[in-house]
Amino acid sequence: MTTTIDLSEPPRRRAWLPAFLWTGSVILYAIVLSQQIGLPFIIALQSSAVYLYSLALLMIPGRRWAWREMAVRRQTPVRVAAHIAVGLVTIAAWLGVNMLFARVTVGPSFWRVVYAESWLFQVLFAITVYGMVLGVTLTAQSWRREQERERHEAELALVARDAELNAIRAHFQPHFVLNALNSLLALIDQNPALARTMVVRLADIMKEVFDRTDLPAVPLSRELDLVQAYLDVERIRFGDRLTVTVDADAAARIVAVPPFLLQPIVENAIKHGIAPYAHAGRVTITARTDRDQLNVEVQDTGAGNGLAIEGTGRGLQMTRRRLETLYGSNYQLTMGRTTTGTSVRIVIPTDLEPARAS
Repeated sequence: MTTTIDLSEPPRRRAWLPAFLWTGSVILYAIVLSQQIGLPFIIALQSSAVYLYSLALLMIPGRRWAWREMAVRRQTPVRVAAHIAVGLVTIAAWLGVNMLFARVTVGPSFWRVVYAESWLFQVLFAITVYGMVLGVTLTAQSWRREQERERHEAELALVARDAELNAIRAHFQPHFVLNALNSLLALIDQNPALARTMVVRLADIMKEVFDRTDLPAVPLSRELDLVQAYLDVERIRFGDRLTVTVDADAAARIVAVPPFLLQPIVENAIKHGIAPYAHAGRVTITARTDRDQLNVEVQDTGAGNGLAIEGTGRGLQMTRRRLETLYGSNYQLTMGRTTTGTSVRIVIPTDLEPARAS
């Protein structure tokens, strides 16, 4: 079964959370009014509900404006001035709603009873409450935008991984198949038995390629089987000029790895370590586990085509980018000279669950 992660829909927002927080604030403020001023709790609850729920409703346009404002690049003084202007309008409307409520509940003498001796305190308190609510709102919006940014980056990483994998398939199939077909044409008349063997191995390779279309990972053993089939075809092409050795321990064979991880590297070894030379050469593949790491090394007996990864072929560059996408900085891809030729070494974590591989 293929395990997939659906990132096409954004995570659901908890719509009940703001209502829960505002309601809790209303009840808490009503308790304070009842205890400090001596109002009956039901009257205090009504006043508190009008006071805070009206602010919540009035801040909806400002909250939406602040969300859009975060996506616009503005100079800090301009942004601060815009927030002050929006805040003054909101506070003025908020105080107007509460004065209207006082006029309805208290009567024509509402100013003398409610505001005459404390209007300045109430204005400053309203500014303080608005500032606290605005701070919480901006913090929550920043957190939400950061979550969306991380989600978007994760989605791009998956897209990049799939693009790299498709590029490897596209590079692998035509280039290799054309070479194999040319060799097959030459063998049909000269050595029909060997031609039949090549056809069988080509069929094995194509089956493996098509079976891996949607797999996020495969056991290293399957990757080695694909590479072995590929090298069998190449040995038919090169004859005695190519010798292959594969040495992987049992623990390494069950580690899950990205599909087509080794094929570009082995193809690079054939292209630069075997094909240019008339003398016999060898390709050696070793795989070992060391604690929580898988070490895979591909060696050839050629002179190589440069020591820097950036200076090598497209296949190795794609492999490096795929490893960066999948493992971040928790991998190694190195290339160097040995006493007999060139070596490419991959070190990756073994914590990609084998159960995800098929």
